[in-house]
Amino acid sequence: MKLSKKTYLLLLLFLGVAPLHAQYEGIDKDYFEFPLQPEKDSYLSGNMGELRSSHFHAGLDIKTEGKQGLEVLSAAEGYVSRIRVGTGGYGNCIYIQHPNGTSTVYAHLRNFNDVLAQYTLEEQYKRKSFSVNLFPKRGELIVKKGEIIGYSGNSGSSTGPHLHFEIRTPDQKVLDPLRIGFNQVKDNIPPALERIAVKTMDINARVNDQFGRFEFGLNHNNGETLDTDTILVNGKVGLELYAYDQLNGASNRNGVPIIDMFVNDQLYFSQNIDSIDFSLQKNILIHTNYQAARETRRRFNKLYIDDGNPLNFYVERQNKGFLNIKPGEIKHIRIEAEDAYGNHSTTQFVLKGTDLINCISDKINAQNEEYTLDNTLMLFRKRDSLNNKITVYNKQGSVVHEPAYYNDEHNVYLIDLRKTLPLEAVFEDGSKHEMHYSDRVPAASEHSFLAETYSLKFSKNTLFDTIYFRARHYVDEETKHDVFEISDDIYPLKGGIIAQLELLGEYDSLEQYQLYSVENPRYPSFAGGNIEDGKLNFTIYGFGKYTLLKDLEPPVVKKRSIQNDIISVIISDELSGINNFEARLNGEWLLMNYEPKLNLLWSEQLDKNKPLTGEFELKVTDNAGNESILKLNIE
Repeated sequence: MKLSKKTYLLLLLFLGVAPLHAQYEGIDKDYFEFPLQPEKDSYLSGNMGELRSSHFHAGLDIKTEGKQGLEVLSAAEGYVSRIRVGTGGYGNCIYIQHPNGTSTVYAHLRNFNDVLAQYTLEEQYKRKSFSVNLFPKRGELIVKKGEIIGYSGNSGSSTGPHLHFEIRTPDQKVLDPLRIGFNQVKDNIPPALERIAVKTMDINARVNDQFGRFEFGLNHNNGETLDTDTILVNGKVGLELYAYDQLNGASNRNGVPIIDMFVNDQLYFSQNIDSIDFSLQKNILIHTNYQAARETRRRFNKLYIDDGNPLNFYVERQNKGFLNIKPGEIKHIRIEAEDAYGNHSTTQFVLKGTDLINCISDKINAQNEEYTLDNTLMLFRKRDSLNNKITVYNKQGSVVHEPAYYNDEHNVYLIDLRKTLPLEAVFEDGSKHEMHYSDRVPAASEHSFLAETYSLKFSKNTLFDTIYFRARHYVDEETKHDVFEISDDIYPLKGGIIAQLELLGEYDSLEQYQLYSVENPRYPSFAGGNIEDGKLNFTIYGFGKYTLLKDLEPPVVKKRSIQNDIISVIISDELSGINNFEARLNGEWLLMNYEPKLNLLWSEQLDKNKPLTGEFELKVTDNAGNESILKLNIE
């Protein structure tokens, strides 16, 4: 029986299953005031559920005209339940608890109002720390609706001045403020549907007679997105969508929260990102196509649910969104996208089932000798009129492979990594292609891999899905230092891989070396680790290339200015990065506020009426343990 989306939602209500938007019921849209210039129209640089590189964006990013210092207002009455100050994440941030059970969050602030600023300053001095995470007593810091609680800024991981604003449920799930209703933000622009991708989901599937993932552009026409082309398909495939939404008055490309896919007019897959659970944030790496994002810099929304995906905003998911198409079958696909204001866009196309063929007429993209897609390795080879077989060797023996398909120029061989971990392929002309797969690691289980000079440990929480990796340890001929490579960076990691490396390289003073990621050799990134008994212990959070480097240069520390009883200092470090700092004035601890984006420290005394005079000492330490000390006699 075919069900429309409306019929499906009515059936859920009849069965007593609340649709996702039910959590908004009972929240009066007039309960909250817009937190920034409520008398004016506002514009967004980010919306709820927007697909970021490592997380779903929670709440709204409200533009501040490129300026800092705009008044930030409490959206409703309540009390301050939490205050955070730090160099990353939300930076300077206020959390307010409201009588109706909800709470609101105001992040990336430049500074707090006088009461909150004094409370925070006193706690920083008690803890002798710039970074603090404070939980005032219930009712200790009362605020009224519309009261100024702080001023907009650019603190934390912000890349430009704005206010980040959230509304949370009692169980700390983030709601979409636009669905609650703020007329300061206008939007009559439908989502833009730019591209679709059709991806083969097993080794026997094909798209236009080939294995892989194939993108198709979409044409635009007055809010409707139309593409009448027919795509030939055989077997199990998944669809993906690259789309974005724009709001009035801003060019930013925001997220599309509601996406429905219909197959022959039957709702087949539906998502509604109307709330976000922080404990599941990292699962964006499996909600989107991680490999495609790495290769194309576009984040495609999967319209299917991979193994290991626990996200709960999928309303309908027949066969997990996967399509199995047999020869001769016709599937009329309709994808509908909707934003929080109900603006709507549609695209339609046809998937037509076709027979498997070996000899194809289309061009084969064979830019590299190999390509890995999930659990299938593709090998490309120029076609020979006589010799087209290859022999693939693994630790157990060898298997002869015929081309899975070919055209006049190239052969394509498909190797199922679930069945074999290939070491090398030998072609009939005697040439070889080395692969050296190391291991197959299943998800949600503990797993160890032991090689001659290194070991790897995977926890139950390291992986989303099974991976097939290649790793090697060698000594660089030029530097004589150890190098460890683990690939391929096509699988997202949920957690870290614990590694141990037996050091084989030559070092003048081993204790002075640390591990760095050198995936981009021009910009090494500190990766830490510790060396004990000639072995390096470290944790890998991303596939790539690592080596040992020595950082003997202490941080650069320069006085910038002294005025109005405030000293400001510029600090930087070329290689390992700043680890910590501490200042003292006449032997007493002195707070130094830190903005790493500007490499800037500036002092703040507990007693604002006390002159900044006497012996000033600032100690700055980098991640390699190098230390710089700035001493001044301030008169």
